[in-house]
Amino acid sequence: MLLTDLFRFNPLNLFLPQRVVPKSNYKVTILLRNLRSVIRTEIIDKDPDLETLEITSVKGEIHLTGVYLMDWLWILKFIGVHAIHYRVRLKPVSVKDNKVHFKIVGYRVWDTKPRRFDFVRWFVKIDPFHKAKVLDSILKTEPKLLSMTGLQWEVQLNLNYFLDLVPSIAGKIEIQYLLADNGEVNIFVRSGTILKPLVDFFGPEFVRIDFMEEDKDIQLMLWDISKK
Repeated sequence: MLLTDLFRFNPLNLFLPQRVVPKSNYKVTILLRNLRSVIRTEIIDKDPDLETLEITSVKGEIHLTGVYLMDWLWILKFIGVHAIHYRVRLKPVSVKDNKVHFKIVGYRVWDTKPRRFDFVRWFVKIDPFHKAKVLDSILKTEPKLLSMTGLQWEVQLNLNYFLDLVPSIAGKIEIQYLLADNGEVNIFVRSGTILKPLVDFFGPEFVRIDFMEEDKDIQLMLWDISKK
């Protein structure tokens, strides 16, 4: 300890409780409908077989839909199937250490061309590997952000990936809940610091922040979504 520090030292502070920084509740809203250009450059353009990807939210679920090219699979190319539609439905089930776990509650693929017999739907039932490849292609573009967990059909979204991009709030936010509905993702957080740098960094067209007075506001939103 330096001599100047010794003069400033107050032994009574050893018996006083540590100062607690008050925390407030906030709702951070991600506007999915405005993310099309980001999805194009950060995900679609990185995979030559991923032709389209749209992310939206409906009644507590996040939906991934689009078209995936299949010319690399000889058996589908042989019967004239060049692309397939896919739809993945993800439901948030838990949040821990700012990492959101989603359960895959629905996953369908089908031919982009209407046919009397859809060979694609039948084929993926006996060969689920190629069905999973579509989801793997989306996840592998940002492995630090998205990954499969050790549980079957569960996806992890690491929100620390975004928080660490803003040094003034990194490590100062505790994510509690995540709700998805109406083309938005609402992330409920507790923090003792101002969250405006999030909007300044990512832009108001992508992120909106609202102060939540009490926890009961979150419960009301959960109730409203469950009734839809």
